[in-house]
Amino acid sequence: MPVLEAVQTFSGISNENEFYSHHYLAEVFKSDIKDRLEVWDAAEQEHPGEEVHRAPHKRLLAWAPKWFVLRNQIERTKDYADRWALFSQMQSGLLTALGYVASDLPTPKLVELVAGHALPLWSLLAKDEDLAVGVPQVSLSLHSPQLAILPAYNPGLESEDLLDHGLTSLHYSGGDVPAPLSNQTWADLLSEAVFGADVAPRYVLLLGLDHWLLLDRYKWPQNRAIRFDWTEILDRKDPSTLQATAALLHRSSLVPGAGTSLLESLDENAHKHAFGVSEDLKHSLRDAIELLGNEATSQLRKQAADSKKGFFSGKDQLDASDLSLECLRLVYRLLFMFYIEARPELGYVPIAKSEVYQKAYSLESLRDLELKNLSTPAAREGTYFDKTLRRLFKLVAEGCGLTDQMNIHSVIGAKDTFALAPLDSRLFDDSTMPLLSKVEFPNHIWQTVIRLLSLTRGRGRGQRRGRVSYQLLSINQLGAVYEALLSYRGFFASEDLYEVKPGKKKGKAVDEDVGEDRDK
Repeated sequence: MPVLEAVQTFSGISNENEFYSHHYLAEVFKSDIKDRLEVWDAAEQEHPGEEVHRAPHKRLLAWAPKWFVLRNQIERTKDYADRWALFSQMQSGLLTALGYVASDLPTPKLVELVAGHALPLWSLLAKDEDLAVGVPQVSLSLHSPQLAILPAYNPGLESEDLLDHGLTSLHYSGGDVPAPLSNQTWADLLSEAVFGADVAPRYVLLLGLDHWLLLDRYKWPQNRAIRFDWTEILDRKDPSTLQATAALLHRSSLVPGAGTSLLESLDENAHKHAFGVSEDLKHSLRDAIELLGNEATSQLRKQAADSKKGFFSGKDQLDASDLSLECLRLVYRLLFMFYIEARPELGYVPIAKSEVYQKAYSLESLRDLELKNLSTPAAREGTYFDKTLRRLFKLVAEGCGLTDQMNIHSVIGAKDTFALAPLDSRLFDDSTMPLLSKVEFPNHIWQTVIRLLSLTRGRGRGQRRGRVSYQLLSINQLGAVYEALLSYRGFFASEDLYEVKPGKKKGKAVDEDVGEDRDK
């Protein structure tokens, strides 16, 4: 399975190809599982000393010593059947800690999710009841399986990725692997024999020796998964990681007795959060465009008056659509730089390697000034921000340092140099912004624009604005922002305009919010 990104918010838990958005996992996820953790803690307090009521994350921690003993035994065991038996014991302990009962534990069940493809499942669970061994196709349709637990370990391939393993006779208690399933990797088996079924489980737990994969049939086509590295999770003993692991993998989280599962609720909340962040950025970018456009209009109007040229009519008339498009390009430049500087692993800008770039050229250096008080007229009307940004944009467009790279060590002070390849893109081509090339934006304008793109919009009384982490934003979120503004076009208002909120329903008083004049 291609893994585009495997970002870790919790040690040992990899969010591969954004099963959830990184921003959601880092900023919201902990609050979304808080109620579940409190329920577990309350049950433990009500039944002190009873192992079955002990909080799942604590049960995982208690199983860790035995897990490592069994793992070390596998390292010393040559017989593959013995390795399989030890592997089954390791998984049994983890599953028990995660709330799975005796009938869910390692016992092969041959189930044909796709006719003629008998898969060895350890469990196939539905919300209303457990599905029995050898479930007929008609029964699957009635029960709508929620979770399949599949052992994927292939002794002898411990160093290979879990999805590159295949089925062996050990999976079939010594029997032969059915011909349609032989010589296929788990990546293929999942697509064809599991999620390719007419009645497929919503979730799959694919169990390997050291890793588990949590898969969702709706996300599998995009190669999205959450990978759990048990060696790291159990060795580090980090409470937050153990709690997150228990919340994501517990039987009650995936297969509740009835109703919506925790995982389904998390998906819904993650979608809402992604939409909310995208909406914040969309509105902030719009405000930034209008701020830049109004300032540019003021300066271009003055330049036209000084040159005794027409402004609102005639051959020198300023086109509001052209100006708004240039302002849109300008804020897209900022958006691109925010994202690329937040992702040093992409290797384009030397934000993590060069102190010179970081302090003298980067957008991040200006972001550090987003809340600084510009207390004097010189500070407000100066052009430090403007000169720094134009120098950065030129650097990205034209590149630098590549011709001297081979001789860099012979240059005095070479340790403070850096190289940057030119970016061949219309986004950074100054010829696409002839109007804004005549404008110098003062510090207070740029500071406000950067603040708009750096901070979330506070919601409700007492809610503080948080800093947007571009490292955690997904491509989908940024794409949604980009698409939302493609049709944006500014215009010159002939009169004062006011922005208002919709009136409240059911006879409640209308709550109008008078916004600032959008005279663009």
